[in-house]
Amino acid sequence: MLRQSEIEMAAEFGWSHKISEVPAIGLSAERHATPALRAEIAAMLDLIACERLDVRYEITPLSRGRYLLEGTLVADVTQSCVVTLEPVETHLVEPFEVEFHPGLPETEAVVEFDALETREVEPLEDDTIPVGRIVYEHLASALPAYPRKEGAVFEQPPEPEATRPVTSPFAILEQLKKPKSQK
Repeated sequence: MLRQSEIEMAAEFGWSHKISEVPAIGLSAERHATPALRAEIAAMLDLIACERLDVRYEITPLSRGRYLLEGTLVADVTQSCVVTLEPVETHLVEPFEVEFHPGLPETEAVVEFDALETREVEPLEDDTIPVGRIVYEHLASALPAYPRKEGAVFEQPPEPEATRPVTSPFAILEQLKKPKSQK
């Protein structure tokens, strides 16, 4: 779920299309994030840097007022290694496919769900297809959760030596069992 600030930032992409702009044969487009937008994305996603974010997509009208947005995002990002905190560069190529349906009145809101369907389905709000938000969400979900520099290995630090002798829990129980005169 996106935070409100992330939604506002994704809207600032300006990468959206009113359905009235989409011809009957569909629409093809290509977008490239500006350096300022890439810096903002890096800050929002806690990246060291976002060096590249390019997107190619198509919007295709379907029957009954539905639209299909499909495309591919290509990004070059730098994250911090979870072990060494050194920079880790990642090249992402992430396809996406989202179907937009016009909103249904609540009385007709029967949700059909097919677990095998790979296409995301979203409501069509304000007659706008929010390409920027979809790209941002797919970029965020494609990032490695635990980036690790090649060869980086986490080594458990040695435990500090105990200042008093280690006593077994059974030895303590044995002491409790002895009569007071033997202690």
